Amino acid sequence: MATKIISHPYKLKLPNSFLVDHSFSDGKERDSTYDGPDKVYLQIGADGKEKYGPLTEDDIADGRPKPLDVEEWFEVDCAASDLNALICQLRGPVIDEREEERGTGDYWHPGSPDLGSDYGRLGYSLPLMPDDIYDIDSIKVESGKITIEAFTPRQKINGVDKDKTWDDVREQRNQALTSSDGDIAEDMPEEMKTKIKAWRQRLRDFPKTMLDNGVEPNVAAMMLPNNPLHVDPASQEEEGGAPSDPWAPPGS
Repeated sequence: MATKIISHPYKLKLPNSFLVDHSFSDGKERDSTYDGPDKVYLQIGADGKEKYGPLTEDDIADGRPKPLDVEEWFEVDCAASDLNALICQLRGPVIDEREEERGTGDYWHPGSPDLGSDYGRLGYSLPLMPDDIYDIDSIKVESGKITIEAFTPRQKINGVDKDKTWDDVREQRNQALTSSDGDIAEDMPEEMKTKIKAWRQRLRDFPKTMLDNGVEPNVAAMMLPNNPLHVDPASQEEEGGAPSDPWAPPGS
């Protein structure tokens, strides 16, 4: 028995609206390709969840014992269905995990208005990758069938499946104010002093600014005013430095 490497096209199901509506009723999808072992074996415990990392046929053929807390080595035939190809893409030792590059432009959350360069904005880049959409920790095997769930929008934005409140946003704002108490130095140019003072005032006004613009707390937490002491990626690129990576939601 030897692991066979395949290149298998499949349809990646996409959410109705990324970071807004992660249901799939609109039937959106795009072409993708899985490159890796033809079969992957998941080490499944009594609860139907993975206990350890996935195996290949070569791994199993080496005679290793099955761990005591593993009920079965569940075989996933990567070419058998779009779902199986997705599971293999997320869990298998793929040859080219990201055959496509991110960064084909900025796409903004519809609830994150453009308030100018003084404020952050919640956005993302395309194409969406499988691990942008699907939660590998949700993979489960029950009665011989494998399932996986999509992240909720708040999981992708906040890193946890819990909504933020205005109290959370105010606490985040307060931390930014506290950490910047000593940012103005006596020998600092007056222009920079003025910028920092204006930024701190924007922080004080931030909850009201967000409420006035109809922004909800999950999104507001990603739109804190930009600190003038931090280098703007665009300016950094113009000066010959490497631009920063585009923002990606927690868990990506």
